[in-house]
Amino acid sequence: MKEYLLRMSKWCFVSAMLIGVVACSDDDSIDTSLYSGTDISSYATIKADKESKKTSIEILKEGEWKVYGGENSNSILFDEPLLQGNTKGTTELNTGKYQLYCLEWAGGARTALGLRQLPMVGQSNFRDLGGYKTKDGRRVKWGLVFRSGKCNSLSEDDLAYLATIPLKTVIDFRSSSEQEAEPDKVPTTTVNCINYPIEPGNLSSIDVSDVIRRGDVEGAKQYLVDGNREFVISFQAEYKSFFETLMETDKTPLMFHCTAGKDRAGFAAALFLAALGVERETIIEDYMLTNELTGVTMEAMKALYGDNKMAECMYYISSVQKEYIEMALTTIDENYGGMDKFLVQQLGVDVEKLRKLYLY
Repeated sequence: MKEYLLRMSKWCFVSAMLIGVVACSDDDSIDTSLYSGTDISSYATIKADKESKKTSIEILKEGEWKVYGGENSNSILFDEPLLQGNTKGTTELNTGKYQLYCLEWAGGARTALGLRQLPMVGQSNFRDLGGYKTKDGRRVKWGLVFRSGKCNSLSEDDLAYLATIPLKTVIDFRSSSEQEAEPDKVPTTTVNCINYPIEPGNLSSIDVSDVIRRGDVEGAKQYLVDGNREFVISFQAEYKSFFETLMETDKTPLMFHCTAGKDRAGFAAALFLAALGVERETIIEDYMLTNELTGVTMEAMKALYGDNKMAECMYYISSVQKEYIEMALTTIDENYGGMDKFLVQQLGVDVEKLRKLYLY
């Protein structure tokens, strides 16, 4: 792992809930059947085993409940529950394919149940951006837009699972040299592989290899702070193209990624959620989730490199920190008059259309 992290540092980006397929459409209808009444999203959790892909639900509260399921939100059979009961506990739901579930409580309130993290053996940072609540109380659709790190290590079972989504489009923010070194594996359902390269070497004047060698902890942090500022200033064309692809209704379900799935992809996720009206605090929480899913901790770095400054540098380069994404958001506020103006004026986002496509 030491060799891997040192090698990845040269690229400037280093490291290293269940979902439904809801087809995008141009009509004005809003599907509210999956979310209604009191917010009961904390009453149950969904988990999936990475090896078997089998999904289970844990009911966390006593009460009358039912669980419905289907391949997507339009195929859920609300007159035929998969499970029902009145006690807490854990039950296996399916045999390992991708599905969407809905929890109904006491015959009234409903909530969609989704895997934030997909059960991938070969990429722990593969996750769904669905389910997040917007400022006006709506929810991001599950199963349409995913974020990830590089996909060269996905197993055959991983690919088979992604085919049941079915994943149609992969957007890669890596440079051509990164792609050649570690080419993606994609499921048979993927018909669009699109590259919007953001070259790592153009993001900071700091020599990251020198920073690590000298044990310059503040320099390591500044390297990622600089990078996030440059996303905003220097790579608007790439992120504009990203949104243009999101607006093409035949491209979803769609996944976008970079190398670690934390910096270039992390900023893309922040922009997408912001355009849908998700609160900034929630956007930052999604950004920070990378650390939990990838298991990058200071303790892990010290176990690899010893209790020294080099280990600290590797931690700050391999992880995400709140100050990194906050630099991007502050740069937008100070230079472009706020996120709304940046999205519309600099990236050409049709916010109204985007929300029709990706919100319940």
